Amino acid sequence: MNTSEQHRIRIFNDQLQQNIRLTWMDTPDHRSHLFKDFCASLNLLAPKIRTVRETEDTAHIPELEVNYRIRYQALPSGHHLPAFLDALSMTNGQKIPALSPDVAALLDQISLPVALTLYIAEHCPFCPSVVQSLIPVAAASPLVELTVIDAGLFEELAQNDHVQSVPTLILDEQFRWTGAVRVPEVLDAIIHRDPSRLQADTLMHMLADGRAGMVSDMMMNRNMIFPALLELLVHPRWSVRLGAMVAVETLAAEKPELASQLPELLWPYFDMADDRVRGDILYTIGEVDTGDSTERLRVISKENHDPEVREAAEEALLKLGERGSIQRS
Repeated sequence: MNTSEQHRIRIFNDQLQQNIRLTWMDTPDHRSHLFKDFCASLNLLAPKIRTVRETEDTAHIPELEVNYRIRYQALPSGHHLPAFLDALSMTNGQKIPALSPDVAALLDQISLPVALTLYIAEHCPFCPSVVQSLIPVAAASPLVELTVIDAGLFEELAQNDHVQSVPTLILDEQFRWTGAVRVPEVLDAIIHRDPSRLQADTLMHMLADGRAGMVSDMMMNRNMIFPALLELLVHPRWSVRLGAMVAVETLAAEKPELASQLPELLWPYFDMADDRVRGDILYTIGEVDTGDSTERLRVISKENHDPEVREAAEEALLKLGERGSIQRS
């Protein structure tokens, strides 16, 4: 940080009326030390900003988490620093700037969580204004999540998302804006987007908030299994898989003919998964299968698999047998 940035941070600290929290995610990624060093400098300059280190073995990308809705996979220095400090202020009990009437009205119409991904670059002259325009939206709405990514620092993410220039804003992989971003246009796209194309992160937040029933209802209304649900059913984190399985149970109870499509979609993941995920795949298949998987489950229950995987296959066979008995009766 240069002298000007240090001065700005000290002034920000002096103006804070209370301590605020900033979480930084420490991962095995080799760039994690950059985030550690940034937070150490921030602590020295602004003691009222309490940085908290969390570790996550399954997360590959280190990040600064302003709160659960605003994340920086970037080091906000230079002309990106003011927007970052504004985000810290807005999400920690400070006043959010008044939104224009049209933006406020559109925010009220959002009914589903949304994940916005904004790619920036350190020396981009246009990026700070886009970040500045989106942060109040994410701070004001509990349904809007914003992730700011440095396309130079995390070049592999930018390549994966086919980012050619910055700023680039991506909405659920359905829409993207490059260059100037009009917030009302973005909010209108959020309101009218196709639920079947929601990203896995969006569904994950819905399930974490206890809205498995809403996820099931959306799939029943569309009469399709959302691809993002499959990603969550084989997610490495147990809590994520559990939320997805709750949605499947609801779907199986209310629209079993739709739920019965899941085994065919899930079997390709089985051989690639580790044993913990395999067991949950078999549990899910046992909940929804109509009998087509019986032979494969029998083979798994007798093969040289992990004992818990064999047990999951046996339990799935029992459920299939119980449903078959009920249907015959």
